[in-house]
Amino acid sequence: MNLVLNRLAASLRPGLVMGAALVLLTACGGGGGGGADPTPTPSGCVSGAVTLLASSAPQAGRNVEVQAQACGFTLGDPQWTQTQGASLPLLSARSAAMSLEPSAGDYGFSLSYLDAQGQRRTQSLQLSVAASSAPSLVVRGDPSLWSGDGASLRAWLPGLSAAEAAGATYSWTQTEGPAALGLQGQDTARILFKGPVVSKDALMKFRVDVKLANGQSLSQGYQLLLLPQPGSTTQPLFDASNPSSRVYPYLRSGPHAEALAACIYSPLLDRANLCPMSRLPMLGTETGGATPTVEQVMARLLVSHDWMAQVFERYLREQDTHGDFRNLLKATTAVVIGARVRPAFYWSATGAIYLDASYLWLTPQQRDTVSETPDPRADFGGDLGYAMLWRYVKDKDYAGGSYPVAERKSRALPDLHARLGSLLYHELTHAGDFTPPRLHSVLNPALRVFQIDAGVTASDDLAAKLPLQSSEMVALGKVQFFGNPSTATQRAYTSQNIVSFFEPDRATDEYNYSLPDGATVGREDAAMLAEEAMMQLRFGILRDVAITPALTASSTSSNILLSWGQRGRVGEARIKPRVALVMSQVMPWIAASELDKLAAPQLLPAGKSWLATLDPAAAARPTEAQRRQADEALRDMGSRQQDRRRAATLERDLRQSAQ
Repeated sequence: MNLVLNRLAASLRPGLVMGAALVLLTACGGGGGGGADPTPTPSGCVSGAVTLLASSAPQAGRNVEVQAQACGFTLGDPQWTQTQGASLPLLSARSAAMSLEPSAGDYGFSLSYLDAQGQRRTQSLQLSVAASSAPSLVVRGDPSLWSGDGASLRAWLPGLSAAEAAGATYSWTQTEGPAALGLQGQDTARILFKGPVVSKDALMKFRVDVKLANGQSLSQGYQLLLLPQPGSTTQPLFDASNPSSRVYPYLRSGPHAEALAACIYSPLLDRANLCPMSRLPMLGTETGGATPTVEQVMARLLVSHDWMAQVFERYLREQDTHGDFRNLLKATTAVVIGARVRPAFYWSATGAIYLDASYLWLTPQQRDTVSETPDPRADFGGDLGYAMLWRYVKDKDYAGGSYPVAERKSRALPDLHARLGSLLYHELTHAGDFTPPRLHSVLNPALRVFQIDAGVTASDDLAAKLPLQSSEMVALGKVQFFGNPSTATQRAYTSQNIVSFFEPDRATDEYNYSLPDGATVGREDAAMLAEEAMMQLRFGILRDVAITPALTASSTSSNILLSWGQRGRVGEARIKPRVALVMSQVMPWIAASELDKLAAPQLLPAGKSWLATLDPAAAARPTEAQRRQADEALRDMGSRQQDRRRAATLERDLRQSAQ
């Protein structure tokens, strides 16, 4: 999202360098020709210049980065196209840098961008890639990064079998550029780090040295373009603990493109300049309360890579057959999907939902562009004596499948339901809770979203009429999701104690009890009820919840024994009225009779393992493949549990920053 452009002129100086060359082309100067000479900066870059760079000595079977490095201004609206050579997937074509994996041959590329005066300019480069007989070694990751954002790079050995690659050892080194912050994982296949603060474009170069089990050594570099954040403010809404990352309006000429760039995820946003709804109205206001078209939704989309928008559009067209997501999106101003958005969240300050792109990838190549950097706000509740597990199940198997990173498997669009579908129902219930459908046509355009007075919301009504009853679980929620220190009494609770607190109550999960200090009404209770109900009604996917003793480093799906568990808890007679209350206010297009279709809940057998209870009636023992899948799903559940904790603390922190 290039929001602040220092408008400087650039005229083209055609240039061409092949093979081992680094600097491929530089453009600088003023207007169309004459004018003063560019002013060199202390570092040697020429103010107003755009320099195209590429990895040195590119070879087949290795990664090659190409970059546009601007000096003295932020490159505006970059767009790469391929003009020569075997077709390559340009997954980062609308950023200043791309990472490619070309075969041997000659390639041509064209870069179109806005110069410092907002004039459209075009530069081209050619690249000659040599053949190689050495084993392939490829470094993959997103090739550009804003200051302050996290990044990950992962080394791959695509030409080797799993057995051949199993004994490989790795050693990473940064060889050039501003020092990476918090660099970790240097002796593994993946490194994590954060981009340091810079005032102008800079290259960060890394090298990975790999030694195979047969003694052969390989080495490969990766160059990443580090970009300064385009402007700042003294009290940014997205501060260092949750920095914004680069996104752009998917429809560059869309009706809301300018407002989206300024109002939703800009590092320049602070409490004083949040946009009124006259500048960026609610989608439901724009449609007059009618169901939005897919085209209207796409005009509200900000992404870090075009593929995210393309997958999201397909999901809406092909999987949202009842229009639920489009109707729920009426309560938002925008949708942000980013490679570095983590965790996903809804924020009433902007009226937008922010989605982690890891929920949308369909191919391993798309997945490569998504940062693996975790958010640090996650390690809570580790001293408690219980765990609460959950999973989505369809036809007595894991819904959505399992996708270990190393296996590089693709996903089909319906495989996204268990992750993306549940996420959308959850986050958009938050949006509809804050701005219910009854308000969309009567909102005052002079107000900012957070100033909306919705009166009694679904969450307010739920807490007043059908509240949760376990004070013990509410107190544990503050430990699990907000990092409050546990008490000796809480640490002494066994899993059976937790069963006695949770099972008689009217929650579907411990996340229902997420309530920060100082708050009287929780928001996750309503969202969890709606999420589980809609996943079952629309996709036939049931949710399991279970209570077990605390997990250990050696815990697997085969040795975790259930103290208690239930499938489809949302169908409990004491819980369904709570679901009906939420649905009537947030999703009034769902007929009340639809809730009669919720299946009666099923107890999972206590004393059996988490894996064995996936299909309690199965006579055959799980296969090794099923055990691997279950363990991967367990790790994924742990990751999503961390996302919950991050989301809870992020919601609290964002609310405080906007006060």
